[in-house]
Amino acid sequence: MTGRHTGDHRGTLRRQVAGRLGWGIADQAVSSLGNFLLGVFVARLLGATGLGALGLAFLAYSVALNCSRALSTDALMVRYSVSGKDSRHEAVAASSGVALLVGVVGGLVCVLIGLLLKLQTPGSEAGAAFVGLGIVLPGLTLQDSWRSAFFAAGEGVKTFVNDTVWTVLMLTALFVGRFLDFGITAALLAFGGTAALAGIYGIRQAGVMPRPAAALGWLRKHSDLGPRFLVENVVLGAGGQVRTLIVAASGGLAAAGAIRGAEMLVGPVAALLMGIGQVAVPEAARALSRGSRSLWRLCAGLSGGLSVVALGWGLVILVLFPLGIGDLVLGSVWPDAHVLVLGVIVSAAAGCLHVGPSAGLRALGRADQTMQCQITVTTLFVGLAAIGGFFWNAQGVVWGSAIASVLGIAVWWSRLAKAQRVHVPVVAEAATA
Repeated sequence: MTGRHTGDHRGTLRRQVAGRLGWGIADQAVSSLGNFLLGVFVARLLGATGLGALGLAFLAYSVALNCSRALSTDALMVRYSVSGKDSRHEAVAASSGVALLVGVVGGLVCVLIGLLLKLQTPGSEAGAAFVGLGIVLPGLTLQDSWRSAFFAAGEGVKTFVNDTVWTVLMLTALFVGRFLDFGITAALLAFGGTAALAGIYGIRQAGVMPRPAAALGWLRKHSDLGPRFLVENVVLGAGGQVRTLIVAASGGLAAAGAIRGAEMLVGPVAALLMGIGQVAVPEAARALSRGSRSLWRLCAGLSGGLSVVALGWGLVILVLFPLGIGDLVLGSVWPDAHVLVLGVIVSAAAGCLHVGPSAGLRALGRADQTMQCQITVTTLFVGLAAIGGFFWNAQGVVWGSAIASVLGIAVWWSRLAKAQRVHVPVVAEAATA
């Protein structure tokens, strides 16, 4: 009876975890759809210049979100995913207050950059985009903070509902904008303004009011995590940008386009990775509360499952896309992208194996280790891509990146194993005290 009861409990637990992971994937699908449709709207109505300006604005938006998450909601997911409701509510109020303030400061910087660009080049699309983004950035960071708050509480369905509300409002605003001759500023105001409305709806969903006055206390309380997560997030984002510059310098824009085309083909894997990544840290924290073995099993399951999916999708690309699908999807870019696909698949599958240990280390509160791992792996990523690009152009960049991802597996998993060995005696000592 005991064995059957244990088996039933584990089965129920797996279904609960799978359900929460499923909401993370569904939410990412909605979010990606909204961003994609905004890009389509800008491309069709404002052309290549408008799309380029949107790309610059989205780069700034990404930086602001990374800063907001590092200083506010990353610590929330690490330390309050298994806490009581009252303490979590206090933490959500403080962390969302930090997110709101980061949005205000980042927004002021964006508006200043936009005005300077408009002064330098009157009529600048990029300047108009930065001004529009700056105005709505506080609403964007607030809305994003609710996603982490709901995932930390195990209420991914609320995140899905909130992002769905935002997407529907945004599409409605953009549809109206087609008849009002929206420019890039208005398009970004529609994007961020509807996010602010979803952020206000998030207050009602959570039953918590953001407290910017508690921001300083939150930053002090989690000073061992926030700055390290900030460095980690900045390094991760910078690595991709530096590699893009390396590609353009070594092989030209055509090579950069070919690599981008190959990476677009594994886009479904990237979306899946981002969806799981949203939920991975809270799930790792819950697994840790059940013991180190549960944490290790969860990390191994997440990484292994994602890697198998990546390899399976890669096999589909290698077998079916040469039969005409590749030409249909990428057009004239396909022949150049085709020869790079294998390396991109290897890189993606290896990168999936980083997800589990990254989540595990965060759940253990080892921001120092995740920061060191990210710096090490990103240095390998940029360095090997640069060496490969120097000698073998686009092929060298892709395979250099793939080798870095493979080497990164050992870096991440060895750090997780070491952190767990240190963590267990600490727990045992605390239990006997």
